[in-house]
Amino acid sequence: MDGQDKRSTQLVLPLGLTYEPQHKDIIKQHWNVTFARQGRMSVAAKRIMARVIDQVRDDEFKLRPYYQFRIVDIITDAGITKETAYKEVQGALRELTAATWEFESLDGSEWYIRHLLDTTNYQRPVGYKDGIITVLLNPALEPYFLQIAHYTKYQLSNYMSLKSWYSMRFFEILSAFRDTGVWCPTVEQYRQLMDCWHEKDKKGKVKKGKDGTPKMKYPLTKDLIKYTIAEPLEELAGTNLAFSYEPVYETDRLTRGRKKITGFRFMLQRKQDGKIPEYWLQHAVVSKVVANLRAWKVTDKNIALYLEDVGTESANKLVYDWQLKENTDDRINDRVKYCNAVFVRMGKAAQERLKQEVQAVIQTIQA
Repeated sequence: MDGQDKRSTQLVLPLGLTYEPQHKDIIKQHWNVTFARQGRMSVAAKRIMARVIDQVRDDEFKLRPYYQFRIVDIITDAGITKETAYKEVQGALRELTAATWEFESLDGSEWYIRHLLDTTNYQRPVGYKDGIITVLLNPALEPYFLQIAHYTKYQLSNYMSLKSWYSMRFFEILSAFRDTGVWCPTVEQYRQLMDCWHEKDKKGKVKKGKDGTPKMKYPLTKDLIKYTIAEPLEELAGTNLAFSYEPVYETDRLTRGRKKITGFRFMLQRKQDGKIPEYWLQHAVVSKVVANLRAWKVTDKNIALYLEDVGTESANKLVYDWQLKENTDDRINDRVKYCNAVFVRMGKAAQERLKQEVQAVIQTIQA
């Protein structure tokens, strides 16, 4: 026994589930990821990344060595065969292992590229076994997953039900505009965010047509609308990010003729009825936060309007601070007046901060 090579116990570990994933059902995605020029990938690949990000905790300073979850957490189509499900997962993992993120400094002096996943770890490979998927994030990308100050936040349950990559991108981006309810990109900005910008070859060089102009996916604006907006419009209709849209036309044209579409105006159709969404009450963590706020006489209307922006952690801390006042000279005598005023003030401050951060990041990334 003493002569045995102890390293043998550290060879390739099985891909079976080694911990029970704890899902918080709220995705926090870094601004630079939300507003990056993402390459289109399969819905399964997007769902895998959502399940991984869903497991990242706010108080963590290091990524987990690996992330695991069940295939049924991303393949939810009724009647799908096991073989088909595995093929979808195989294809999605191939996409993700090939996926890279590009970074460039504002002055253009630095440029570098990082792979999204880590496939170099011989002890714990990326893959699946017995219905369990194992994913290793590239540790060099920790700043985009941990302790992030600027992020888009959205509900996982609605997101995972979407069937289109374009719908998923709309869901991510519109989540950043919940405070104003309006997103107004130019056609160029929209194309870049929806991977309908200039086509490139394997070396990253822009492809050009016979006339020398850059090739572009859906070059006609009417096709851009038909193939990238129509489906999300329908799919998101049943979510808290249902929207409508209208084209924005050029205003400085002097000649006659049809005006050119220069941008879009997307408007969230949220209902300000003061009702707490039913899926909040069905979620273990969120429902407890709602119950605690109600106990301190915060109205359902204010909870519905501001909880998503305040965040469950900050709301819990606020309730804890109120509880500490109970046996002091600062005891809250009028909970309705005091607690609602504090919660609304915190919510409005969070929304204003969110609005400023979104605009600043969009200007930086899309400059």
